[in-house]
Amino acid sequence: MLLAAFLALASSWTVDPARSTLRYAVTHKLHQVDATSKEIEGKAVVRGDSVLTEVRAQVASFHSGDGNRDEHMDEVMSIGTYPYVVVKGVARLRDGQLPAGPLQMTAQVDLHGVKKTYEVPVSVAPQSDGSLRVTAKIDVSLDAHHVERPSLLFVKIDDDCRIDVDLVLREQKQ
Repeated sequence: MLLAAFLALASSWTVDPARSTLRYAVTHKLHQVDATSKEIEGKAVVRGDSVLTEVRAQVASFHSGDGNRDEHMDEVMSIGTYPYVVVKGVARLRDGQLPAGPLQMTAQVDLHGVKKTYEVPVSVAPQSDGSLRVTAKIDVSLDAHHVERPSLLFVKIDDDCRIDVDLVLREQKQ
């Protein structure tokens, strides 16, 4: 109920990049790779019984702690042609209210120039400073997005890529 009041008070929210992250995780037989970006742009707009969202980050802004690995991923992701990963989502409110539990969102992920749709449970929690914390996990297939999976010792990374979304949204002043 408190969250519905937050959404009713403001129709537009923007991502606070200083408090938000996008992270991806991929697995190779020998190790797991996690890379994080804090250079995120995005917004959420409440319109009637829908919440519309768009979040994006430059692919080159993801850092794994290994510069060579990051450069190789930038090459594989063709950042000159496809500089951004973009997630657009639509969630339906029931009678203007958030349902109990996670909000179900239909998310379109634009990765490597290929758009695929995923059903994603999204958690939304009001924070004491009036912001909203939004978290979600999106499991994508690199093959489905036409990403040539990098290899180490002639073994490619797994097809599964998990995108972890952890955003803080602030009311947009109008």
